[in-house]
Amino acid sequence: METREDTAELIFGVPAMDQEHKAQLGLLNDLKAAVRSGADDAVVYSLLNELVEHTNLHFLSEQLDMKLHAYEASESHFLEHERLLAEVQNLKRNLATGTVASKHSLIEALRSWLLIHIQTADKKLAEYLSTRSTQPAREDPS
Repeated sequence: METREDTAELIFGVPAMDQEHKAQLGLLNDLKAAVRSGADDAVVYSLLNELVEHTNLHFLSEQLDMKLHAYEASESHFLEHERLLAEVQNLKRNLATGTVASKHSLIEALRSWLLIHIQTADKKLAEYLSTRSTQPAREDPS
């Protein structure tokens, strides 16, 4: 279950980002609970697919913000997104063959990675976005 510490560490003052992070962890927690309770594979895969969809949309939103506001660290941030999506695909493959304990371990590893990403890379992005005006970065006319 999501703890207050998780939630407090996800609030960066960029409302859309804050809400998306909370939703991502909520979906991960739902997925973990489904695996722990021995839910049918169809339920587990449905939750995982919902997490993948939400994560893809969240990443697209962040990538748009990085582009609109000329975020200097956008390439490394994008590569982290690619790594997380690869981990989710790995989780998807392993859920089909793993034991409940191994599935739980995979989900916990993914959750830990996501928390670290949010608390480091996304926090830096949120701090950067907070310093920008609401206007997108302008192209240099020269």
